[in-house]
Amino acid sequence: MAKVIRQNIPPSLIGGFGSVLSRSSGTGNNSGVCGLNFTARAAKGESSSNPLLKLRRDAATWLKVKWTPAYPSSFYADRLEEIRLYDFDDKYWYKVLPTRDRTEVGSPAILGYEMPVNGQYDDPLRQQTDCVFKLWSKYYATPSGDGTVNEPAPGWEGTVIDCKWRDLWFAQRRLTFFLPVLVNELDGRQVLFDVQSQVTAKASFRVNRAWYARCLWPYFFKETSGEMPATNYLITKWNKTDIYPMDLVSEYEDKWQCTNNLRMLRCAVIKNGFHGYVNCNRLGVVITTPPSRGVYFARNDDVSVRHHETVTVYVGKSPNG
Repeated sequence: MAKVIRQNIPPSLIGGFGSVLSRSSGTGNNSGVCGLNFTARAAKGESSSNPLLKLRRDAATWLKVKWTPAYPSSFYADRLEEIRLYDFDDKYWYKVLPTRDRTEVGSPAILGYEMPVNGQYDDPLRQQTDCVFKLWSKYYATPSGDGTVNEPAPGWEGTVIDCKWRDLWFAQRRLTFFLPVLVNELDGRQVLFDVQSQVTAKASFRVNRAWYARCLWPYFFKETSGEMPATNYLITKWNKTDIYPMDLVSEYEDKWQCTNNLRMLRCAVIKNGFHGYVNCNRLGVVITTPPSRGVYFARNDDVSVRHHETVTVYVGKSPNG
């Protein structure tokens, strides 16, 4: 503890000191005595609005409630730190790997672009179009690497044809996990995705940050026997929360080719992720990066994007399973 006497504080700094100091009522020799304000003694934690922090807190809280430990605060802190470090103890979590892994690919309908053209994209040699993706035309086992011309890896390609920019095709990835316990919308069991993702973009001029967004759309369902057919659709739009901070170009890469690696933790239980209150034994997830949709071509003549992921699902355990 330090004691300072006969210290003159300039008027311009009084406001700042006032937020951390409290003045006592007693004075002596015409000098005031100040102490540290109680509210300034505690370190400020992370914002509760941080979605990743909320995810970790919710998961640790669920485990604490289910396990009713003798020392709840210590148990909660330990589980919170383990989740932060991606260290999922087998005692508290089921580890689930994908049983099915396929790529779904489709071609767009090419329409005229009717919106006002942004000045930075107004190029008579690369006119914008409106590329609308709705349904996949085929699917196959997800290939390694870039795949082949007929069966490309998840991603998309675009090019200029007759002075018009257009997407050629778009492919999304679909994983299915067989859950070790039944899950429904009401029981609150924690189900988390550990996603290690890599996206590589190659372009004739420069890459665009928007191409590196990741969209994960999870959904729960029930299968009694065989494989339930998935609804035919393609996800080509994404939310702001699916775009992650990154450096597009490092000292080892060029502006027209860049690979971004990312590890993220996401909650699988989302709004509209369940179909009613059915007990579900399967978890599916569609993973995409957004195509240009005929608009976001970044003044390129050709663009190729591929993405690959390693996805592990962790399902919370209770003492009864």
